[in-house]
Amino acid sequence: MKRNPAHALQTLALRAAALGMFLDGFDLSIMAIALLPLRTAFALSPAMVGNLMASALIGSLLGGLLGGSLIDRFGRRALLLPNIALYALGALGSAFSPNITVLIASRFVIGLAVGMDYPLVATVVAEYSDDTERGKGFAGINIAWYGGALASTLVGLALLSAGALSWRLMLGVAVLPALVLLWLRRLIPESPRWLMRRGDEKAARQALAQLHPDWSEETLTNTLTSFQATPKRWSTLFSKSRRRSLLLSLIPWTCLDIVGLGIGLYFPTVLRMQGLARTDQTAAAINAVFLLISTAGILFVLPRLDRLGRIPLQIAGFGLMTAGLLLFALGIPLTEPALVYAGAALYSLGTGIGPGVTAMALSVEIFPTEFRASAGGLATAVSRLGAAFSAILFPRWEARLGLSAMLLIMGAVSLIGAWITHVYALESAGRSLEAIERETDLTH
Repeated sequence: MKRNPAHALQTLALRAAALGMFLDGFDLSIMAIALLPLRTAFALSPAMVGNLMASALIGSLLGGLLGGSLIDRFGRRALLLPNIALYALGALGSAFSPNITVLIASRFVIGLAVGMDYPLVATVVAEYSDDTERGKGFAGINIAWYGGALASTLVGLALLSAGALSWRLMLGVAVLPALVLLWLRRLIPESPRWLMRRGDEKAARQALAQLHPDWSEETLTNTLTSFQATPKRWSTLFSKSRRRSLLLSLIPWTCLDIVGLGIGLYFPTVLRMQGLARTDQTAAAINAVFLLISTAGILFVLPRLDRLGRIPLQIAGFGLMTAGLLLFALGIPLTEPALVYAGAALYSLGTGIGPGVTAMALSVEIFPTEFRASAGGLATAVSRLGAAFSAILFPRWEARLGLSAMLLIMGAVSLIGAWITHVYALESAGRSLEAIERETDLTH
């Protein structure tokens, strides 16, 4: 994404947001690889595997609720540094865990930090991007997520040969990008939109001038004036009038996380257990291929996201995910690897072109500045609650019902995501946040 060199701090803010998503993609995906040696190291039962994989997701649930409200109350800068320091602490605790109890607790701490970062990252992209490039910003941070997931797969592949230390090295290496992120984020100014809504026009002008140093005084004044609106109370987020926005924000993202994290966390293990990969290294390499397919989907929609719109892409993406999961489910009893891989490819592509990008964007774009981060935090929390249930139940139900049945259930969840998106559609592509706010105020 090309930017005016004069807008160095704006670019830094968006890159720091992207690196935060890189960390989340790395962390969740490295667990899928680390689980391969971990199952043996701690002799984990299916129930204990589910508890371990869900611990970070439960932490994310609480982090989303806490982080969103703190960001709206104290500003976008309030959590730029503390949550990344917390992440680094959790990563070190995971690497040096003497037993499964400490590991689960450390994973919870990481989840808490990641959960707080989600509404922060989404709000930064929404409020610091130019109106015509907001879609590219959301696509960019999701490319960063898959970049982190792919990097974790490659790191995991390289470290699997380290024997008993392999999982410790995998979980500890995330400290390095966390330290880089701490260094970058210290320079990011406060959101001019948030400052204007708090009545601090002087600070808002200073922050906007930092983000756009080549703008004239007239442009700065006009932009700040456009940020003004009738103040809204935080409690109205839960009013009956906001029901449509909340349902569109919460349910599709939850469907995505139920399916995406339920499958993503266990995909390498499934490949091994179904005999589709003979070694852990092969399973990790196959997993990387499908991450690349999702990334290719995001790259395809990156220049088209604001033109095609969030709603059509989200519906299409969920549709492809459903079709892919049906093929995957059919390929298992037929013992047809070609069907399994075709289904996984279709599913991965659907995630990339649709809800993998659009769900986060909609969680913040369709809400006013006063509770934008809170709405994003609530969406993070609810979606991670669904993901935690999926992480806990997937190995249990897969053992009881069979893999094909689980894939069919996941396909049905994807279909629900498409249906809710269609029924409660609110398009936000290519429009200013203030224009979206005025429209939703009228419709509400």
